[in-house]
Amino acid sequence: MTHSGRHLPPRTVLGWTCCAAILLAAPVGRGQDPRQPVDDAFSSQGVPDARGTPAARGFVGPGQQPHVPKPLTRPEGWPGGKPPAEGKDNHVLSSIRPNPGAPLEPLTPPAVGAMDRPSGVIQAGFEETVRGAAPAPPAGGMQSLDNARVVARVGPEVVLEGDLLTPSALAWLDKVSGGLTPEQIRELKTQICRQVIKQHVESLIVYVDACRTIPEDRIPEIQKKVNDAFDQQQLPRLVKEAGVANGLEYDQMLRARGQSLDRIRKTFFERALAQQWIQQKVINDGEIPHAEMIAWYQNHLADYEYPAKARFEQLTVKVGGGRSRGQAWTQLAGMGNEVMQGRAFADVARAGSEGPTASTGGAFDWTTRGSLVSKVVDEAVFTLPVGQLSAILDDGSALHIVRVTERTDAGRTPFIEAQVGIREQLREERRKREMDEYLAAVRGRTPVWTIFDDEPGGGPQAATQTAAQPRTVR
Repeated sequence: MTHSGRHLPPRTVLGWTCCAAILLAAPVGRGQDPRQPVDDAFSSQGVPDARGTPAARGFVGPGQQPHVPKPLTRPEGWPGGKPPAEGKDNHVLSSIRPNPGAPLEPLTPPAVGAMDRPSGVIQAGFEETVRGAAPAPPAGGMQSLDNARVVARVGPEVVLEGDLLTPSALAWLDKVSGGLTPEQIRELKTQICRQVIKQHVESLIVYVDACRTIPEDRIPEIQKKVNDAFDQQQLPRLVKEAGVANGLEYDQMLRARGQSLDRIRKTFFERALAQQWIQQKVINDGEIPHAEMIAWYQNHLADYEYPAKARFEQLTVKVGGGRSRGQAWTQLAGMGNEVMQGRAFADVARAGSEGPTASTGGAFDWTTRGSLVSKVVDEAVFTLPVGQLSAILDDGSALHIVRVTERTDAGRTPFIEAQVGIREQLREERRKREMDEYLAAVRGRTPVWTIFDDEPGGGPQAATQTAAQPRTVR
């Protein structure tokens, strides 16, 4: 796909390439409105006028076929499309009122005799169950209505509490909610939403921006490809982790907890499309100038300095506990003589040493200078020639003999060895900077509201805006 004169290379999302191929094939012309309305699906013959009669004042006569409206291929409630009527919300969740912050009002019971009137409507509940399986009871007092609470709005998209309560979060709530009051369960849900809403809103902002640009007739095909990828790659893993037999049982379990498989599939599509879109918007494949890498290295020299380190072996005899210093000296000297005469250091340590690593042959792995408790041992380890036994060392509480097996002096990683990592570091900083600039621009034209906006510090929305401020390379 060519966007604003830039050729965007194909990329992959979540192990599949179908979404990228469709996005790249989507024609977006310069100056074209990507949110053009769907073509008129009805002819003039079948459109009634204000008096309820056909506009052409015609009727279906003998031998004529009635006009059948063409089906719309656009998913129901997708952002854009037909403009909403006065006071109506065109979102997929048609039951959500335009004011997302207002509390949900209870349904009014139908009046007596409403069934007798043509306009009477009775609200009925329905829950689909798996054939042959008993419906699972609601877990921990959680109900579907609780998870339908509006917690955020991003442009035309409504975010429900259930969108933020992942299957793993619901399983955790089911596990810990036994014995808790409904108020305590509500607080736990609110805490989970507060922790994850920032990331969800940021992803949804990108998703809304993608829907502004991608032609409407390409969306259903993209959604089908992503849903197929979800059913083939993600759903089997979720079913296995949940310990159920198939997707129907998994969906039934989710519905008992106030969630649904369709909602999880919808969230997967939104995040997949957002990830693919931001990869095309943030291009960070350019070469990093050599001078920029050298300057970064010079400004971070301390990060490339390393202390001296050594590996060594140690024989130890403790003083005290009925043993005099002279006796300890004689015992340790005998072990040192055995090593001098050719016996393996590890065998001598296992047989008579009292050090912390005696059972493993007295060997110490890489140790940095200044990290040993015994100062005399630390000094010897970093001054003795490699492979040479030390004299008997006395630190007051024990006597020691050490032998250094390997040592690296203090130094600094040269630039020629560090430049690969520096290049990746600068590339990542450039990518982050471009992403922050893009998100800041998109956020400027996408209204965002969350239930946490009035909290001290501005809530997750303010935190997301702060995180999107451009950063510069030091």
